[in-house]
Amino acid sequence: MKKLKLKELESCLQQVDTFESPKLLLEQYPTRPHIAGMDMIFLKTALQMAKTAVYSLHKTSTRQHIQKKADEWEVKMEVIAELRYDLPASYKFHKKKSVDIEVDFVRFSAKKLLN
Repeated sequence: MKKLKLKELESCLQQVDTFESPKLLLEQYPTRPHIAGMDMIFLKTALQMAKTAVYSLHKTSTRQHIQKKADEWEVKMEVIAELRYDLPASYKFHKKKSVDIEVDFVRFSAKKLLN
């Protein structure tokens, strides 16, 4: 598995041709990470809407939990790339300007999708 920096991934994604009727949509859910479980609700909803696959970013430290959920929902989970992301401080109480975190770029696909 090739390890990419987020900038490299963004560069690759910018080279993808656009479609009038896309089969893939990349979107960031608009919640803060401290809302427990919101990412799984968002992911499950995406899987219910998807026809072929869902791509998602998750902290590498949560990989086992994400795999457990994928197994529970009967979808295949594949880590496509391991990335490093420089997460800037977003609140005044954050002590560091930024934190470097490990992130998995994950593809979820049908064993059966949740439709």
